[in-house]
Amino acid sequence: MQCVAGAVCGETQGMCINPNPGGGCGGPGMSYVLVGAFLGGYIILYGQVQSWTPQMITGPLKQTPPNKLTEVLWGIINTIPSLVMSVVMLFAPSFTSGTNRDGQLVWLISAIISFAIIFAINSSIHSYLVVKYAPKEKVATSVGFYYMSNACGRLLGTLGSGFLYAYVGEDYGEYVGRNATTGLAVCFIAGTACSALAAFITVWLRDEEAGLMCGNIPIVNAVVNIDINEEKIQEGKNSLTQPLL
Repeated sequence: MQCVAGAVCGETQGMCINPNPGGGCGGPGMSYVLVGAFLGGYIILYGQVQSWTPQMITGPLKQTPPNKLTEVLWGIINTIPSLVMSVVMLFAPSFTSGTNRDGQLVWLISAIISFAIIFAINSSIHSYLVVKYAPKEKVATSVGFYYMSNACGRLLGTLGSGFLYAYVGEDYGEYVGRNATTGLAVCFIAGTACSALAAFITVWLRDEEAGLMCGNIPIVNAVVNIDINEEKIQEGKNSLTQPLL
């Protein structure tokens, strides 16, 4: 049996044994402490980028205040890190061969950091749009519903990704388990699909009058709505028919 990086061969048992506490076979073989520290850094980075988004990102791009087109744009961009990572995990030699531990870490860390930054920008835009679209008398209710939906999404995402990670992929037997690389790649595919679906649903909102800018370059031109009062038009016509004194 040939074991992948992060595991050692148990020749007498005929299975792979991971040197890390807690078991598991293959992968980069990082310790629980290191993984936990990385997740903590992810949360800090996510929160900072979310708070900086109006001043450092959407502001300079002239996308403040954001509208539905801003969210559609960043929603599509949000699919890129997870899509790239899923393709890399399924086809790149660093993952398929299972022997390039450094390559695996570089890809995973780059994709996760990129996703954290882009997703934080999306979250900042969401927070503004929820308040913008909420009826004036139901702002608190709308914001509460937004965070309730957010929590439900995280719960379902946790359960769904855990299921995909644990049960998708080739089964190597009772002692080894399934191919975790394939399971994680499918998790990235599911995340890409959910991001794309959210962007697609946002298209149906009616909030495109301001258009979409990328710095000084217009991506979608603004729609100028001229609200003409019919009574004023009629008054103008009547004034034209009156004799001059």
